[in-house]
Amino acid sequence: MRLHLPFLLPLASAVVYAVAALCLKLAMSRGANIWAVTFFSNVAMGLVFLPMLLFHQAAWAPGHLFWAAGAGLLFFTGQIATFRALAGGDVSIATPALASKVVFVALLSLAVPGSRPDPDLWLAVALTMGGMLLLNSGPRARHASRPWITLGWSVLAALSFASADILVQVGAPRAGFTLFMPVMFGLVALVSVPTLMPRLPGDGGGLTRPGAWRWGALGITLLAFQATGFASAIGVYGDAAAANVVYGSRGLWSVLLVTAAAKYLGVAEGTRDPRVLFVRLAGSILILGAVAVVVF
Repeated sequence: MRLHLPFLLPLASAVVYAVAALCLKLAMSRGANIWAVTFFSNVAMGLVFLPMLLFHQAAWAPGHLFWAAGAGLLFFTGQIATFRALAGGDVSIATPALASKVVFVALLSLAVPGSRPDPDLWLAVALTMGGMLLLNSGPRARHASRPWITLGWSVLAALSFASADILVQVGAPRAGFTLFMPVMFGLVALVSVPTLMPRLPGDGGGLTRPGAWRWGALGITLLAFQATGFASAIGVYGDAAAANVVYGSRGLWSVLLVTAAAKYLGVAEGTRDPRVLFVRLAGSILILGAVAVVVF
C-alpha cells in the first residue's frame, strides 16, 4: 500500500478547516456577523498569499493573469452563492447540494487536456457524496419556503468553486504558483471591499464584541491558512478531483470536533439522538473509505 504524499496537504487543510469553522461558530454565537467573517477572511487570504509575489522571478503574460482573475471571481461567486443558499433556505437542502462540488470537479476534470482520472476516483466521489448526505442528516430547525431557489444558489456555489479549482489546476502551472495565487486571492480581497464592506455594521460586524473577537481572529486566521494549503495542493501537484475527495473529509472532522467540544464550549449540537449518531457514523465510514481510496 503506497501513500500519496501530495494528498496529505488537503487532508491537513480539512482538519484545520474543521477547527476554523468551530472557532467562527463560537464567534458568531457571541455576536459576530457572517458577512464580517467573510470579509475579513477574504482579506486575510489575500494577505497570506501576497508575499509570494516577492519570490516570482519568471516572465509572465497577460493571459496568465486572466486565468488567476477568473479563478478569483469564481471563488468569490461561490462564497456569495453559499451564503445566499444558507440564509434563504433549509440547510437540509443547501448542504447536500453544496456537497456536489466534488462531483462537478470530477466531471470538469475530464475537459482538462491530458487528464485521465483513475477509475477508483469515481468510486471515491460516490462514497464522498453518500457520506456527506448521511453526515448532514437529522432534524432541522426550519423548512425552506422556496426550495428551488435554495437549490439553485447551492448548485451555483458548488459549480463556481469546482470551476475555480480546475482553473487553479490548469492555470497555476502556466502562470507560476507564486504569481497565480497572489493574483487570485488578491482579487478576492479587492472585490470584497465594495461588495461586502457596506454590509458590515458599525461595530465591525460584531467582531469587536467581548468574547467574539478572540474566536473570530483565530477562526479567520486558520481559515486563511487552510485555504493556502488546499489551493497549494491543487496548484503544485494538480489533480483537483482527488484533492477534493480528501478535502471533503472536513465534514467528518467538523462533526467529530463539534460533538467533542460541545460540552466544554457550549456549542449546540444535534447528535444526541442515537439514530442520528448511527446514520452519521455510517456517513463517516463512507468518507473515510473515499479518502483511503484516493490517498493509498
